Amino acid sequence: MGGGTGGGYSTSPGGLSSNVKSLAAKYPLDSEGKFGQPGRGKGTRHVVSNNPESTGKEFFDKLSAGSKVKDLDKGKGKIGTFPDGSTVVYRPVSSSDGSPAMNLVIKGPSGLDYKIHFVKEVG
Repeated sequence: MGGGTGGGYSTSPGGLSSNVKSLAAKYPLDSEGKFGQPGRGKGTRHVVSNNPESTGKEFFDKLSAGSKVKDLDKGKGKIGTFPDGSTVVYRPVSSSDGSPAMNLVIKGPSGLDYKIHFVKEVG
């Protein structure tokens, strides 16, 4: 009998899925396993913060742990790529509204592909 853990389609320890679970302790996930509230566009979420730049960087630092991180062209941000093909992309200034933004692509049978905008808390 085998004494190993996991198997099948599970992601390796330290993969994007486990990083998401770890960050969810501070930033809860919704019923679909996504961070934030629904945003304006399809597949877009908003994480509200009193310091969007700092929160976006915190997300990238935690979610990209264990990935191979490279700079995007023209200094527009960073991308972390995991062995299973999952990616996390952080752009301090998005092209759509200027807010810090992140794209998450989680591979696997329960994979996700969505964008997060980090927006300023109002009030």
